[in-house]
Amino acid sequence: MPVYAYRAVTPSGVLREDRIEANSEAHARSLLENKREYVVKLRQMDDRPAGRARLGPGKKPSADELASTIRQISILLRAGIPLVEGLSSLVEQARSVVLRRCLEAVANDVSQGASLSEAFVKHPAIFPQLAVDMAKIAEAGGDLAESMARLADHMESGAEIRRKVQSALAYPIVIVFISAATVVLMVTFILPRFMQLFNRMGASLPWTTRMLMSISHLLTTEWYLFVGGGILAFWAISHFVRTPVGRRRVDAALLKLPLIGDVVSKIVLSRTMASMATLLSSGVPMVQTLETSASAANNEIVKEAILNAARVVAEGTTTSQALKATGIFPPLVLQMVTSGEKTGELPAMLEYVGALYARETDAKVKSLTSVIEPIMIVVLGAIVGFIAISVIVPIYSLVGGVK
Repeated sequence: MPVYAYRAVTPSGVLREDRIEANSEAHARSLLENKREYVVKLRQMDDRPAGRARLGPGKKPSADELASTIRQISILLRAGIPLVEGLSSLVEQARSVVLRRCLEAVANDVSQGASLSEAFVKHPAIFPQLAVDMAKIAEAGGDLAESMARLADHMESGAEIRRKVQSALAYPIVIVFISAATVVLMVTFILPRFMQLFNRMGASLPWTTRMLMSISHLLTTEWYLFVGGGILAFWAISHFVRTPVGRRRVDAALLKLPLIGDVVSKIVLSRTMASMATLLSSGVPMVQTLETSASAANNEIVKEAILNAARVVAEGTTTSQALKATGIFPPLVLQMVTSGEKTGELPAMLEYVGALYARETDAKVKSLTSVIEPIMIVVLGAIVGFIAISVIVPIYSLVGGVK
């Protein structure tokens, strides 16, 4: 008997995910309705574990390459080229080995009678839930080419924001790396030579020089402890961040950090609003839109809030009231959602808010970078100056003794 994975709201208002055996999708819905559960999502499970396909080792395609692939699917469909033929042609153009294997698998599934959404859902590491939902709605009666074009627009916009943030942070990261390398070089190679001179000549050393001598001795003789400790700390932090509790605490901390928290919040809101606008424009129901957008937020705090809003909306509450109850959305978002619900232009309102936050993100990142750069220069100058003074003072002491 086929197995169906479902997501439903229980009579007590709890959103639950489970599986159920039924003869058909209608039979599965009937069984759940008999339990007085409101079905949010229902799909037949694949024979593979969790319905996922393995693509083998390799680096995931970049956001730009994936967006380009979705754009090309839209163009090929508009040109009247059959889907299987279009996917096969994209296989030859893919630069990423993993994407090439993925497109081959998608083309093979479609050639065997599967829909594009059913082929996408087997590759969650490549195609986000947003792509699956938009393809599924378009296949049910919409324009698949138009839906893929909207999806490509959304993915390109997200990739552009990510590229701007990375570009703005590249310079400070390079400065930090060079500063750390300079300090390590001075402490481990240059300073020990002066220390040998001072010891031979019996110079009187101030506390700053003695402290640097101790640090230099540790770095040159016990270096393996620092390397091992650094590797262990990196492993422990990365392992903690991958746990649900760790990820939640890190995401909560990022939203509360001074200066950085505002930037992170705007990036998350921009991504979420744009995702909701894209899904609603394609005809995806509101509850499903909220659930999919929750994953697109890429922040556990915001994700939990949106999923709670989806549960409340499924019970009959308006979207604006559900989002307001979460307590994390700013007044501008709530006002635009309320206005969109009244005028019937909710997708356009959300798209406007998403674009607004994207522009504000770009401005905030540039402003933050302009603040960080002088601070880093001052800190680096203070460190180098401290080392220089610690070396120069004993030299003056020696010169005075010679006179």
